[in-house]
Amino acid sequence: MRKKIVRAVGWLLLVVSGYLIATRMEASALIDGVQKLAAHPGLLLTMTVCYGAAFWLRSWAWQKQTVHRVPVLRLWYYHHIGLLLNHLLPVKAGELARMALLRRREGFAWSAAVVSVAGNRLMDMAGLAALAAAALLLIAPRQIQLWYGERLAWAVAVSAAAAAAVLAGSRYAERRFPAVARYRRAFFQGPHGLTAFFLTAAGWLLEAAVVWSVVRALGGQLETASALLVHVLTIIGQTFHVTPGGIGTYEAVMASLLHETAGHSLAFALQVAILSHGFKFCYSFVAGGLAAWRLSLSPLALFREAREASEEGHHDKSVDI
Repeated sequence: MRKKIVRAVGWLLLVVSGYLIATRMEASALIDGVQKLAAHPGLLLTMTVCYGAAFWLRSWAWQKQTVHRVPVLRLWYYHHIGLLLNHLLPVKAGELARMALLRRREGFAWSAAVVSVAGNRLMDMAGLAALAAAALLLIAPRQIQLWYGERLAWAVAVSAAAAAAVLAGSRYAERRFPAVARYRRAFFQGPHGLTAFFLTAAGWLLEAAVVWSVVRALGGQLETASALLVHVLTIIGQTFHVTPGGIGTYEAVMASLLHETAGHSLAFALQVAILSHGFKFCYSFVAGGLAAWRLSLSPLALFREAREASEEGHHDKSVDI
């Protein structure tokens, strides 16, 4: 039932995105946007460095969580293999690929690889929730104060932050990921868990440089807190994707957020969303291809191996983290 709901929402967002692009976007505007972006090599470099550094920080966090014996550089490669597959296939194939890499290349039992990657994804969601709460704390008081006054504004913002924090560590997460629940204490408590959390959040924070840079290159203005909120909620919105890389979902969510929170026109917001997503696709192909070359493997062959390994994993009950 849950998968049907996710797919239904994903198709709905895809239709909305298609409608907005057909009615509010012109090819000439996209060409103009690409030219403007190309005319700002400094911003392009900022986007690339920040995006790559974001994956380095999250790879470091992954190492702190469960894979202490694996070098960060190798985990960074594994992250990019996963990113490439997620942009090639309409499923979260990248997570299966990361599990397969831990199993085939690092000697993990299949159950241990599943727990490691699932725990890392859970930490990702915790970092995103914390950043969303922080952005709301910065944005909501100023906007809501205009309608209801300062006290209520802060009450709403603090409540939103508390709700996000509770959601990140709620029992729902434990029920959703029963295997990870057994290791939650090791993941999220103690110095390693705390360090991993801050590294993960910092990684997602750096990624917000992409949307901020694109807006600036196109001649618009976007506050840091707004860029962070738009970026984080767009990533969370990609939970409902039915296409490679979340095509359609990404554009619909980001365009609506830029329009509502930053006051940009829908045409400009769509231009920013398409160019931001296009940059991420180009990055995933180049960096993922480099990682595949460095590791001497075929990402698609790895995905097939991962599917076979997941079937074998039903008979593998040992856990070695």
